[in-house]
Amino acid sequence: MATLKMHNPASPGELLSGWLKDLHMSVTLFASHIGTSRVMLSRVVNGRSAISADMDLRLSEALGTTPGHWLALQQQRDLWTAQQLAKKRKRIKPLTPTLKSTS
Repeated sequence: MATLKMHNPASPGELLSGWLKDLHMSVTLFASHIGTSRVMLSRVVNGRSAISADMDLRLSEALGTTPGHWLALQQQRDLWTAQQLAKKRKRIKPLTPTLKSTS
């Protein structure tokens, strides 16, 4: 099976920032629109907080994306980051099951 090399995916916050620019909306105004705090939304936009299920639904409702879209973006980013960190640590040996004696 061939493996695809993942590139460094954009963070959901970077993508959200682009949406806000296209909508000519400030973080403060958009946060108010989706019923969250400016601080929380700013943390997401700046990559200091991950997308939660609640935030995913709020963004999906406001921006017309499917539920789960923003969580999937977060998961891609998290997986890529974890893979980069895994390259720098000691490799973990896979476990193999042993047969139990039936006596």
